[in-house]
Amino acid sequence: MTETTGTPRRVALLVNENAFGVRADDPDKLVRLCRAAGIDVTAVERPGSAQEMAEAAAAHAESATGLLVVGGDGALNASLPGALNRPVAVGMLPRGTVNVWAREIGMPARAEAAIRALADGTVESMDVGRIAWPESGASGYFLLMAGLGFDGEVTRLVNRRMKRIVGIGAYVFASLAAYFRHEPYEAVVEVDNRTYKLRLTQLVAANCRRYGGDLPLVASAQPSDGLLDLWTLGPAPKIAHAARFAMIVARQADQGDRLLPGRARRVRVTAQHPIAVQLDGDPAPPLPGPVELSVVPGAFRAWLPRRNIRAAARQSARLTHP
Repeated sequence: MTETTGTPRRVALLVNENAFGVRADDPDKLVRLCRAAGIDVTAVERPGSAQEMAEAAAAHAESATGLLVVGGDGALNASLPGALNRPVAVGMLPRGTVNVWAREIGMPARAEAAIRALADGTVESMDVGRIAWPESGASGYFLLMAGLGFDGEVTRLVNRRMKRIVGIGAYVFASLAAYFRHEPYEAVVEVDNRTYKLRLTQLVAANCRRYGGDLPLVASAQPSDGLLDLWTLGPAPKIAHAARFAMIVARQADQGDRLLPGRARRVRVTAQHPIAVQLDGDPAPPLPGPVELSVVPGAFRAWLPRRNIRAAARQSARLTHP
């Protein structure tokens, strides 16, 4: 059962000033809008890196009742290590390139409407995914999805300076580069203690429905069911993959190649070479050895907009993607 509680009223603002949509006067403007909506902003932080974002989240996780991350999915992901399994609720004011989480929860794009929706919103406990590289001891988290393969290569090739200037266009250029460079990988994949040997172009472990924007790639995924939903793409000629991706965008749906079970609690992927990995749309460092994916149930307290906005967003998604 998902735990639901009331709206935070004492919050810290965590602003990613490198995000595509953040402007110099945003912090002052957002503080005024929050206070007008009855939300007291007790601190404004401007973390300059993922590590600093996690540290800022941890610093305010006990004293504030809410954190408002101003930026995109990468900034929200960076806050997770400092906020998970803590009493603080985490909300988002979308200022990123794609803002998948904002689309997932039906968050309005305009700051005024988003803050009003949060002021009347709720807090719900949700799962997150965990990723680990046992050989190096490294680990991380994802709220939306982890991608192993082609999309990991795409995010690795994104030019950060170009992304800051042109936004989603940077992903288009990176996708073209990855299209010519990426090759399928041989892998042994263990899914809840069952073993599969196969070649993969891409594996997506999804905690939420949406992917790359408003595409409900894994329509069955629910962020509070204790499971990861798996979407796979096998090897094929490059021209066939290009046509496949075009159809995915046009139809806004694709069931994948179903090379693995559709849902899992734990996944372990062992390949001959390091696999390109993305977490919530940002690249993870290339690390050697197996990659392990698992679910951390109820670890994230999500600050959500009021229910009528979320219901309208779900209804719109059903009409658009029957």
